[in-house]
Amino acid sequence: MHRVLSDAGSLYLHCDWHASHYLKCLCDEVFGYKHFQNEIVWYYRGGGISPKRWGRRHDVLLFYSKSDKWTFNVDPVRMEYSPESQERLKYTARSFRKTTGGEERVYDSYRPNPGGKHPDDVWSIQPLMPSNRKRLGYPTQKPPDLLKQVILASSNEGDAVLDPFCGCGTTMTVAEEHKRNWVGIDISPTAIDICVSQLELLGAEPTTLGMPERVEDLAEMSGFEFQKWAINLMRAIPSPTLSHDKGIDGKMRVTNDPIQVKQKQAGRPDVDSFQTAIDRVGHTRGWLVAFGFSKEAIEEIARVKRARGIDIIPFHAKELLKAAPVEKIVREGRKHGQQMSFEEFVVKAPKTRPKVEDLVASELRSRAEREQHPA
Repeated sequence: MHRVLSDAGSLYLHCDWHASHYLKCLCDEVFGYKHFQNEIVWYYRGGGISPKRWGRRHDVLLFYSKSDKWTFNVDPVRMEYSPESQERLKYTARSFRKTTGGEERVYDSYRPNPGGKHPDDVWSIQPLMPSNRKRLGYPTQKPPDLLKQVILASSNEGDAVLDPFCGCGTTMTVAEEHKRNWVGIDISPTAIDICVSQLELLGAEPTTLGMPERVEDLAEMSGFEFQKWAINLMRAIPSPTLSHDKGIDGKMRVTNDPIQVKQKQAGRPDVDSFQTAIDRVGHTRGWLVAFGFSKEAIEEIARVKRARGIDIIPFHAKELLKAAPVEKIVREGRKHGQQMSFEEFVVKAPKTRPKVEDLVASELRSRAEREQHPA
């Protein structure tokens, strides 16, 4: 970050109480102690207080500049005066000071700024609650207001903002909304896919580099990362847990059909296992994603259809590497009796949490379809 920052650039490093003191020593070494500008306390409310210590209710942002001249815009981030200050400022402030000659002078020209007070280094900003529909599944997802404070203060329109651990892309979306250029980096292809989806909602046209392009690239992912990546590209709802999910890694939107993801070629035992999982949840259709399907797997899929009336739709992982896999998903669904339109299937924010009523309606619709078309 120090290498790529402009001379007017700043670094904001977020951490919590575990490591802030260690990280400050490292930053002092890289940026120089004289370029340390603030330790910002991000304060928030919440539950879960230990009976043996003070409640832990803050994180830290270490603010460093690259040089002695850095961008800092006060007006866009001014804070509201406290009720006590507002009451006091109703009256003319007067102060008495002695000059070097010993004379006493009166200063009574101070007036409050109509935009608010100069911001201090304690910010009271609530994190996104688990029930918030803007949550995208990342436990470290930052509230947009926190990033807005940083970006408006330390950059101007047209400047570039870099987040080298961008997660679900809050930094980039806030930068886009406030007419900054941006670059986001993350080790997770799933994270980049989510970032792209969020940015496209704002009308941005993000360019991605380093994303998986071949099945061999998919094989190099960790198992859980590949699972999350596949579920995300299918515009599906991921299982709440990555393990102990009873053979169901996610559910299709609209139809609620179960999905199972295999980071290998699927064989007959995989089909048998998935058929049991579909049966367990009372569905008659499911999607099996794999790197390929053996002859025995295809035969077992046909047998399960004849004997149990359960449709298992084989979906090759290489199809997810194409620019628009959703069209194929809709076509395959129609072949197997799913009555859906492309517009109905594609949800603008693919990783937002669905409302409870949406899930209930989806399940009722699925039940009604099974009753109309029994096996």
